[in-house]
Amino acid sequence: MTMEYRSWIAVADVPFSDEPTWMRLAEHLERAHPEFGPVASWEDDGTTIVFILANDEPDRATAAANAARVVSEALHTAGLADRFPEVCCVEEAHDLMPASSTGR
Repeated sequence: MTMEYRSWIAVADVPFSDEPTWMRLAEHLERAHPEFGPVASWEDDGTTIVFILANDEPDRATAAANAARVVSEALHTAGLADRFPEVCCVEEAHDLMPASSTGR
């Protein structure tokens, strides 16, 4: 049985103030993987970008692995191969409300 999961994937050293860098990354994700519905936000005073990706998978581990793979490919394509994705949280998507920051 498949379930929809939301995965929070963080990438350090992509500051909000460096718009050309994060725009390349976000635009690639939106263009190449619209099915994941990528949403970007920032943590750590705007120095870490966090992508929320939704995908249908049989389990959390597969959802996390596929979301991290997609972000890793986007980093390479955007010329940011010196950075790497980190899975912060994976949850079942039962509703449209985002996870609370205490749920990680």
